[in-house]
Amino acid sequence: MTVRYADGNSVSTGNGHESRPALSLAKLYLGMWVLKYGAPEDKARVENMVRFSEDGTASDLERKYPQAIPSIIGEYRLGETHHNGYWGNTTTSTEDLARFIGVISGDPVAAPLMKGMATAAPTASDGYRQDFGTARIPGIIGTKFGWSDDRQVHASASFGPGYSVAANTYGSPADLTADVLGAVEVQPQAPSLPTPPQDLRDRACAELKRAVPSSSHVC
Repeated sequence: MTVRYADGNSVSTGNGHESRPALSLAKLYLGMWVLKYGAPEDKARVENMVRFSEDGTASDLERKYPQAIPSIIGEYRLGETHHNGYWGNTTTSTEDLARFIGVISGDPVAAPLMKGMATAAPTASDGYRQDFGTARIPGIIGTKFGWSDDRQVHASASFGPGYSVAANTYGSPADLTADVLGAVEVQPQAPSLPTPPQDLRDRACAELKRAVPSSSHVC
């Protein structure tokens, strides 16, 4: 698990640099490339791909843009991320994920992707519940969820005011949630967790409101 703050500082568990199955979190890498370089009709598909975790859309886009994830790996210097020939085979670290989300959160091009995370559907396109892991940290604004076909690996990546966070667990959704909440200090009175400095929270809210107008009520 990794928490990365807007000032560039990060805190990780001992396995934060371990490259594990990215699962559907690889759609964040794929989606960012499409938003930057894809055709307009393909850019329009990214938001729902993230919101509903649409495997079919991801496969369609990767078939059209096989260079997408490898290109993003190089462009964002994701040294612990490996494409392995197919989006569903991609591995990544929580360090890479948290840093990537932190970087793109300030990029207007990423607005549909961030909005998809901020409005993640309660149930994915395959019927799986999207309500676990880092999404359970108080104050989280948006989350992308991932799970393996055999349900033995779960991951999530989220952003909150002034920080991004990613986690991956070999286990159930409940295991991931327990790992996440066991690694952070939940402060009932705090508006978000982890709590960054006020000026970072303010800047993060301003950025999100500019990129995702529907998020204004969260900040």
